[in-house]
Amino acid sequence: MAAGFLGVAHVGIVVDDLEEAVAATTPVAGGWSDILEWDTVVRFPDGSREERPVRFVTAASGPAHVKMIESAEGSVWAPTGGVQQLHHLTYWVADIEEATAGLLATGRYRVEADGLEPDDSVRFRYLLNDLGLRIELGLLANKPGFDSWAAGGEHA
Repeated sequence: MAAGFLGVAHVGIVVDDLEEAVAATTPVAGGWSDILEWDTVVRFPDGSREERPVRFVTAASGPAHVKMIESAEGSVWAPTGGVQQLHHLTYWVADIEEATAGLLATGRYRVEADGLEPDDSVRFRYLLNDLGLRIELGLLANKPGFDSWAAGGEHA
């Protein structure tokens, strides 16, 4: 495994209707967290920014979770016409810049977008490889909040 990567944290799936997808998968998911809606700011490599609400939920089972994200036209979470689509694999990393440098050094990845905190620091980063697989690098410092939410608690 590449240096700094701690294994798959979650698999992100884009769905057209979040409530419908939760209802349809509850019998096999082992339970779902509360649905969160965050005003998310994403910055693209050209410096352009996009702000939009994003709704998502995660399965309680783990250690690698399934996360469903409601599709959003014209965004990195755009619909593709299917009921469900693999959107990304997430890895927790202590240092997003170091992990990004490692992936870029392979020559197979490019930065797609950064998810930003209110202070413009990077909370998560999406990278695409030349086969179209999207990797999300999640800041390890945010893992306790994610784990709490996945277990049915509050998200920090």
